[in-house]
Amino acid sequence: MSMESLAALVDRGFYFQAVPDEQGEIEVVVGSYGWYGYYDRIHVWGEDEAVAARELSDHRPFSGTVVWSYEGGAADTALALLELPKPGEPGAPTVARAAPSSLWLPLLSRRRRQ
Repeated sequence: MSMESLAALVDRGFYFQAVPDEQGEIEVVVGSYGWYGYYDRIHVWGEDEAVAARELSDHRPFSGTVVWSYEGGAADTALALLELPKPGEPGAPTVARAAPSSLWLPLLSRRRRQ
């Protein structure tokens, strides 16, 4: 992820944490930011693989219901998340749908099930 994209997400108030695999190596870096009724998150698996989503907030870590998602390279995914209108603004997504499987954390991710 470019430093500019990472810095912009941090400036917006995103909190990041590394999630290790069973050997203690970083498997994914997860960033999240809460809004009233929603929260945004990004999972960075590598420079060329990331997923971001805006989820409906029901006070659980992962509701499984999103109103928006994007998958691509880390920099493009971060930029798409930064360009997403804030909840309540014109153009902000509101229609709920099932979250992509790539949003599950490592122990539940598609990488572990393969």
